[in-house]
Amino acid sequence: MSLVSLKIAVTASRRASELAQIITNFGGIPHIVPTIGIETTLKKASNEIEAFVNKIIEDQKMEYVVFMTGPSVYLIMSVATNLGLKSKLIEALNKAIIISRNHKTKQALAVHGVKTDVIPKENTSQGIARALKDESVMDKHIAIVQHGGEYSSILKNELAASGATVSVCSTYIYSLELEANGARILDTMGFNYKPPNEDMVVKLIEEINKGLIDAITFTSPPAVSGLFKIAEKHHVKEQLKTFLNENTIVAAVGPSTEKALSENGIKADVIPKIYKMGSMIKALVDYIAVQNLQEGKLHNSRLR
Repeated sequence: MSLVSLKIAVTASRRASELAQIITNFGGIPHIVPTIGIETTLKKASNEIEAFVNKIIEDQKMEYVVFMTGPSVYLIMSVATNLGLKSKLIEALNKAIIISRNHKTKQALAVHGVKTDVIPKENTSQGIARALKDESVMDKHIAIVQHGGEYSSILKNELAASGATVSVCSTYIYSLELEANGARILDTMGFNYKPPNEDMVVKLIEEINKGLIDAITFTSPPAVSGLFKIAEKHHVKEQLKTFLNENTIVAAVGPSTEKALSENGIKADVIPKIYKMGSMIKALVDYIAVQNLQEGKLHNSRLR
């Protein structure tokens, strides 16, 4: 089973090359068009990060610290280093229960000598909330280190509703612009990133609407938002929705991304049981194989 030379759009930025290689391994033709970048706005955010670093060091009641992304780890550690507080921060973190959203975040922490105690089976905000609720978080002090944006309040609200005292530090936001500092972060973390470009995204939308894209992959809610913001800006959102729902296979890496698609009127055809890129592409291969058997031909109504 393979992707038999189908053209697969990749909307990711920081792991675009990795995802493209997986697609190639299955015989597909990756078409990398990132719809998001990273905007750190460090001058604006540095005071918040500095206050958060001091809080972690000084607050003896901080029982859990949740790290949602690798870049957040980098930014927190960079600020702590500049303050001369990195060793104290690491010491304080290693006294708490550390939850890493995924293995990439765990690796980022390990580089700085911080252990991870828990990686949730479901690496979404809801999955982390469920894992923490199992620990009975009533009256517990929990810190969350994350990116900002429209989906960033989900975990905080879930934990607060369960009786926890929650502190949040938003270290960066996703943006169409991959600003210079964001680029340096990704480079330092070892990502062979692909910067977003609005003209390329507009061209991708045109290709989708012409039936030239067989499938499109989304690995985060911001990637979905980025695509539809540009589509709306260029007055082609409704047309894009129609073609994605009728002519293009849509693959989402997990429930949060599926929800973002649904909120934009798109049904995800492919969602892997394990929320990872490789699993998503394998699920895409399986989906196409089933469609081929049902239709008795390579391209059906969901393929050009």
